[in-house]
This record gives sequence, structure tokens and C-alpha cells, in this order.
Amino acid sequence: MEASKVPILHSGWVLKKKKKKMQGYAKRWLVLFEDGTLSYAIDPEKESRGIIDVPHASVSSDIRHDLKMLSDADFEKWRTMLRKFLHSYSSGADLSSNLDPAMTSIGNADALVQSSILTLRSFLSYNQSPEISTVLANLDELQRKHEEIRQTLTRRAPGDHGISRSATPVGHGSAGMGMGASATAGAAAGAMGGSAVSTHSAADEGDFYDAYDDFDGVEYQIEEEPGRGGDEGVEESDGESDSEETKEALPVKAAPAGNPQKQQISYRKELPAPVSGEEVSLFSMLKKNVGKDLSTISFPVTFNCPLSLLQAVAEEYEYGPDLLERAAQASDSLEKISLVGAFAVSGYASTAHRSSRKPFNPLLGETYECVRADRDLYFVAEKVVHRPPIVAAFAMGKGWKASSCGTVKNKFWGKSLELISEGCNIVELDSGEKYSISKPSSFMRNLLAGNKYLEHVGDMTVTEVNTNQRLVIQFKESSMFGGPASRNHVTGAVYDPNGSEVASLKGKWDEQFSRQIDKDHLQVLWEAAPMPPNPAKYYGFTNFAISLNEITPDIQGLLPPTDSRLRPDQRALEEGDVDKAEELKATLEGRQRERRKELEESGQTYEPQWFHKNSNTGPNDPEYVYGGANNNEYFQTRQSVAENQTKWDVQGANMFDEN
Repeated sequence: MEASKVPILHSGWVLKKKKKKMQGYAKRWLVLFEDGTLSYAIDPEKESRGIIDVPHASVSSDIRHDLKMLSDADFEKWRTMLRKFLHSYSSGADLSSNLDPAMTSIGNADALVQSSILTLRSFLSYNQSPEISTVLANLDELQRKHEEIRQTLTRRAPGDHGISRSATPVGHGSAGMGMGASATAGAAAGAMGGSAVSTHSAADEGDFYDAYDDFDGVEYQIEEEPGRGGDEGVEESDGESDSEETKEALPVKAAPAGNPQKQQISYRKELPAPVSGEEVSLFSMLKKNVGKDLSTISFPVTFNCPLSLLQAVAEEYEYGPDLLERAAQASDSLEKISLVGAFAVSGYASTAHRSSRKPFNPLLGETYECVRADRDLYFVAEKVVHRPPIVAAFAMGKGWKASSCGTVKNKFWGKSLELISEGCNIVELDSGEKYSISKPSSFMRNLLAGNKYLEHVGDMTVTEVNTNQRLVIQFKESSMFGGPASRNHVTGAVYDPNGSEVASLKGKWDEQFSRQIDKDHLQVLWEAAPMPPNPAKYYGFTNFAISLNEITPDIQGLLPPTDSRLRPDQRALEEGDVDKAEELKATLEGRQRERRKELEESGQTYEPQWFHKNSNTGPNDPEYVYGGANNNEYFQTRQSVAENQTKWDVQGANMFDEN
């Protein structure tokens, strides 16, 4: 089909995902004409390879884009131009009749909110009023809620079977849009407000076909394996994906240690109950305890989410097996450290929708395992010191192992709470490299007024201790006037042993992390899996987090009695019984104080079960390392329990007793 002959409204480069999985992105030239037709070619001098009629296209949103913009500015420009046609289009088809009034109302409200935001920001330029800042924050949140409603309406469009039905919109400013294969005309006219847009042609000839293999343009690789990334198992909808039933029941492989079962495990997609209990003001609690270490304060159970601190450490490994296995297999040191850096950044993605509730503080000796054969992940953590609360963890997979030991200190700054990570984090590859990772601070913002959110700010340094090659990643602080679009950005630079910069990286810690090959080359190292629908309903948990406290058939009867999944107060909160959770929490903490007092009176100290104090406490060595004082190894013991069908012989076996 020939491109339109009418004047050009807008044109520019975009990145188009190839139809076959795992083949990344290629650069394409898009042209939008004044009659609403959209054309694409492999470069501005070549003939058009196809067009679509934008006013007769349905629009949906998804984080896994088929098209991506080169920058946030490009995205905003394209969105503005495409909106000219999508908002004005009104189909007489039954598919859109139920949505148009709602979309129109949302669009009108958005315009009013945006106008108010611009007006108030102009006032702020000469009047730095905290009241105006608070109102602006609320308007930003209202605009975000409008977007969620708009995308919900889009997903509910009758006959729309695109992958957007299970997706959640991401924040404004994400430089991406998707074009898929759905042919539902006009089902969601006017829904271009999302940060990722999918435009589907009403006719087969409007599909954007992939380039020939001999195209010499730029490729943007996304090196990820099917099934890795999110428990929901959603992949790109290109006509080649497996059924949802297959994805939700991934086959469990035989584990190298302690998990001989070969069965299909289907992990849950939601918690037994939504967020429970009224949230008490964190600011009021902090104000009463200024100067105190928060780990010494017993908070009401409604300050908690139904996960322990041990499980929060396990969350950091959601993408670890894939990224670290690729790092172990890479032959280039630059690629290795870039992938280890991507792993370190990906550990923060699960916090994107966490704002105020904190994990349960584990009891001394409490443990948690995450044995996931579908992910090739074997993880164990233990609370090894009560005060300050120190957690030691060990994980392993194909070609790698990782150790961490540390605590989190806090500073109250009036409007925000700073969480300072202290300790050591080590990644070792079977190929011989050893990386030390230092973490930035985290801030809980707007404790006094406005919408609370979590932000990570400062430098993260990944150092290869044998060669002193370094990757420095800066977690940028959001700007006062930038709103949500200015949050979560990261930039990085790799330095060789001589201190010369040899590569740069960039992205957002809640979306993706990429390596800049050159001016026109971008290699996407990691991309976050979509969030579950309405994450606020379930504490802002990812799909992976939702599965962490679940007792699945493969671990039924195999867990040690100290595992966090067996903690009754945490389980009661997960099930929505706040009163029972509060009562049990007080009981368990009281018994812990009694046990600690008995140890002190007898002159004894607690000896961890699965970790021991490290005799070599250099800057690149954790204080506690894997392996008990009596050479007890968790995964070997676990395998013995599984094979012999015996019980765990561990200290603190009755720590969760309710009576």
C-alpha cells in the first residue's frame, strides 16, 4: 500500500519489536500524515512498508511495548499528535458505544486537572507555598488515577483480546508505545493517555510487518527467556505465545539440592484477602520516637505487609537467575559487569508501589527459603542478630552464587524517612569474577502530607574485586516540579581498572535498564514484568511477591518449623484477620524477649543455624557467611529431610507456637 500523499504532520525514528521472540528491536522511520494515516519505513529515503488508519484503530496500553520511543520527549510528542485523531473519532459500532461517554468524561476531567497543574506551577515560581505543593501532589495522583480508570475501561472493551487486559499502566513519561495485531476497530477511542500505547489496525493490511533479515539498521536486543520475569507468565502477543494455562503451570525441574520433585506448580495470582486494617500515621509514630532506632519500636500490625524482612530480601532475586546466568555465560567483562549491575537495579523494581507498610521484623533464628526450580533459584535467609537486626542470605543458580549480610538504619528528616542500607553484598560467577555491590539510600516521601511514595537516591557501586573494574549507577532524585515523570531514573558508567569511562547505561529502576552501545545503539539488559491489576489492593506486591508466602504442594511438609511462611501473625494478616494478627504478634514478640533474657542470664549468645561469623571481615566479605558453625548446610539438610521423610532437627523449632 502506498503512503499518503497529503502533508506530513509528524515524523521520526522509533524502535520496533521484531515479530519473533528474543530478537529484540530494530530502528524504523514513522510518518504521521494530516489525514490520520501512519506510515513506516526502514529509513526516510526508502519506500513505505505499510500504513494504518489511526482514526479506525483501537488503542490499548501495556508495559511490554511493540514500539518504543528514543526519549520521553519523543513519546510525549507522538502521543500528542496521535491524540488529534483518536479523540475526535467516534464509531457507531456497538463495541465503542459503552465506552465513549466514560472516555469523554475522563478526558474532560484530565484537561481540567492539567490546566490546574499548570496554573499552580506558575504560582510556585514566585510563591514557594507548602500548601500549593501539597495540592500539586494530589493533582498528580488524581491524574494517575484517571489514567488507571482509562486503561481499565480500555481493557474491558468487548471483543478486545489484546495482552493489555492483564496489564497495568506505568507512569507518565515512559518512552514507549506498542503496535499489535488486534483488529477491534474503535474499541477504546481516546485512550492515548497511557505511557505505553498499542495501536491496532482494523484491517490486515495495516499490520506493521518486520524488516528483512538483511536490513542493516540498528538492533536493540532484549535478552530474556520466555517464562522468566513475572509469575503471571504474560509474554508478547505475536501469535506464537503459549496458552495461559501452560504459562501458569510451569514444569518444575529437578533441583541440585533438596528439591527432587518433578511436578507442575501453579503460583497464586492474588492474596487471600486485600489490604486489611486502617493504616496508622507513620509520621505520628516517628514524631513520638524521634532519635530512636525503629527496630527497637513495636509497631501495630497494621504498619506491616504480610511478608517478612527475609522474604523482602528474596524479592531482590526475582530477575537474578536470568541476569546472573547470562553474566556467567558472557565472554566479555564489560557485558558481565553490566548484567550484574542490571541485577542490582532490578532488585528495586518490586518497591515501585510500596509507600508506607513495612515487612515483619523476623524473630531471632527465623528463616526463609525460596526454592524455585522454574527459575533455577535456591535461596535461604536467616535472622542472625536481634539488635541491630542483621539478616544473612545465600542464593545460587546456574553459574553463580550470591551472599549478603546487613541491616537497615534510619533517619527521620521531618517530611521523609531515610532508610540506609549497611552491610555487604557479593556476587560470584563460576567463571571466576567476584563483584561487590554497595546500595543507595531509600526515602519514604510525603510522610506529613501528600501522596506517599518510595524513592531510592544516591550511588550504587558494583566493583569487580579482582580487577577493580567498576560500574557506578546514580539513582537520581526527582525534581520538585517534574512530578511522577521525573522519578525513578538511573544512569550509570563503567570504568576500567585505570579509571577511564568505557560504557554508559541508563533506565528506570521500576521499568528497564539499558546499555548505550553508541549514539544509535541501545541494548536493553533488563525489563520489569507487568504489575498485577490494581496493585494497591494487595499491598503493592508484584506477582512474584504474591507467591512468596504461599505454601505450594512441592514444599508442603518440607519446610523447617522456623520458616516465615509458618509464622501465624503474618499469616493472619495475609488472611485479613487484623485482630488475631495483632494478638499473635504481641505473643510471639513477648516470648522472644523471654528467650533473649534467658540467654543473657546464662551468659550465652545465639549461634545462627545456617550461617557462621566470618573470620575474614574485609570490605568485600560479609560478616556472616553460608554454612552453620557445625558445618550444617541448609540445602544438604533439606535434601536429607526430603529423601528420608524426616523432621528438621533445628533450634527454635517452637518459636511460632501460639500457646
